[in-house]
Amino acid sequence: MYTEQGLKKAADIIKKVAEDNNVSEDQVRADMQEAMDCGRNCPDPIAQKLWEGFHYAGSEPTLEEFILWVASLSQQA
Repeated sequence: MYTEQGLKKAADIIKKVAEDNNVSEDQVRADMQEAMDCGRNCPDPIAQKLWEGFHYAGSEPTLEEFILWVASLSQQA
């Protein structure tokens, strides 16, 4: 699914966003989690169809998996 290298790069992105915005990595993760949860819970059928294509390893997606998935969507466009 996602490589260790890809997941590491995604974790590095989260860290960089925190550094660039002078906030903690925990704050960035909390904000990203909130945004991802809002998207996953959106009732719009088009949005739900898109989310059906998001495959992840565990019972819940990680933020790193989310970053890689979104990046893959932008490459398909």
